[in-house]
Amino acid sequence: MSETFKALSARIGQVGELYARVHGIPRSPDWYLLKLTEELGELTAEHLLMQGRARPAAEGSGTREALENEAADLFGQFVLYLRANEIDIEAAIERKWLRHLDHYLALAQAADRAE
Repeated sequence: MSETFKALSARIGQVGELYARVHGIPRSPDWYLLKLTEELGELTAEHLLMQGRARPAAEGSGTREALENEAADLFGQFVLYLRANEIDIEAAIERKWLRHLDHYLALAQAADRAE
């Protein structure tokens, strides 16, 4: 992990631990995945509101700020999931996604030349 992501992850982890302790929320291995799913639902709801495809359930919903806040919640919960499951996301992204970058750059350049 880059130092920047490590530092952000540590800060998010600290907030998560404090939140759980202050509110008495026991977290089990499946809690992280369930919470991640909940936050995805909330982001989806805000997205639909922003697109005019749902009606607001509460004042302040359907705004850009609400959408960004839900995206932050989803990201934060994802980081907590990664930490709880000891997943090195940077190594996984390198292995799963970035190893293909040179191949797709070459294909895109060939397609551009063919146009």
